[in-house]
Amino acid sequence: MSRMGNAYDQQPGTRIKEWGLGDDAEAQIEATGERPVMYRWLGTEPRTEHPFNVYRDIASQPKALRDTFALNRELVPDLAARLLERGTAAVVAYGLGTSFYASRTALPAFRAWAGLEAVALDSLELLAHDPPLRLERAVALGYSGSGSTVDTIRAAERLRERGAHQVCLTSVDGSPLTRVCDETIVCAGGFDTGGSDTFHFTTRVAASVWLALELGALRRPGERDWDALRARLLAIPDRLEEVFEVVDARAEVLSRRYRDVRAVFVVGSGACEGLAEEVALKYDVSHVPAKDMTPGRHLHGVLGTTAPDILTVVLAALDDPAYGRLRDVAQATRMLKAPSIAILSDADKAVAKEVDDVFRLPERDAVLFPLLAVLPGQLLAYWCGVAQGDVNPDCQRADHARHARV
Repeated sequence: MSRMGNAYDQQPGTRIKEWGLGDDAEAQIEATGERPVMYRWLGTEPRTEHPFNVYRDIASQPKALRDTFALNRELVPDLAARLLERGTAAVVAYGLGTSFYASRTALPAFRAWAGLEAVALDSLELLAHDPPLRLERAVALGYSGSGSTVDTIRAAERLRERGAHQVCLTSVDGSPLTRVCDETIVCAGGFDTGGSDTFHFTTRVAASVWLALELGALRRPGERDWDALRARLLAIPDRLEEVFEVVDARAEVLSRRYRDVRAVFVVGSGACEGLAEEVALKYDVSHVPAKDMTPGRHLHGVLGTTAPDILTVVLAALDDPAYGRLRDVAQATRMLKAPSIAILSDADKAVAKEVDDVFRLPERDAVLFPLLAVLPGQLLAYWCGVAQGDVNPDCQRADHARHARV
């Protein structure tokens, strides 16, 4: 399957159209079966077969990442220096859905590389419970692809009232969230042409990891070869392009093979725990119930539900501190005769022997690995939707009037 570029002119920091149905929204919802309202919201042309718009969004990620790095070449290192001058010792991140999972995927970089305390909170949970966060020496990172997520904006306002210094990571410049925060990292890619965050996740994780790297280089200059690590991060777009066609073809084949599974378990640890949440969400969007979990949650509870009609996807970077336990998950799945797929480092041997199918990627670092592993995760879920025949992966069932109203 050849890679297809995006058919829309997506400019960094902008969206195709303003969100909303316009006049006579109820009539448009009633007609959503003929012309799904998701396309009206996004300003894109409806699709009824592969390649759906979300596939084009997935395929656009190398360019979106490359443009994000170029767009923020000076901003991210300068921001790291300013945060250090402020005495930043902790990170509080917040968002909803994919944005929350992006923050959870990125935060291990702040812990492992920059030596900072780091916690991620769901925006609604932050608002509902107002946890007693120590914000005096913290930077609050707000994640929203559109910059218009109402409850994330409210969370930012709450944190501002409490005196937090805030940086938002968004794909839309000048959006409401940017007006509440002190500083903004604008990620490239434009906005979705399908109704599912794809490059938003990857670009914001990459920008966050980059910020953590620059903070680490300033706070711990002799601890790592920061130049080499930075070069590996900035080369991720090239690596994604190199593996796309192989990953895409295998994801299509495996998704046809496993299209009738009852559910999917996605297992990851550390940075890949956040990625597991995101991959599970993408399966949910394709109408396949999915559950994310850590190795501990799998080995100490999920074994009883693992069965031949449940697929397990294991995310295992070779240098992940939990690698041995991820291997145990793969082995347990094999012993229970349940189908399994592993997304692995290219030099892996142990986990690969325990699973049915593998995707091998050219990265073994536990922090950088999710930036490549997101590709097979997204494509597996996408092709799973396509393989079912009656699922539009762009729509999140907004082509059904009941779902569109909600």
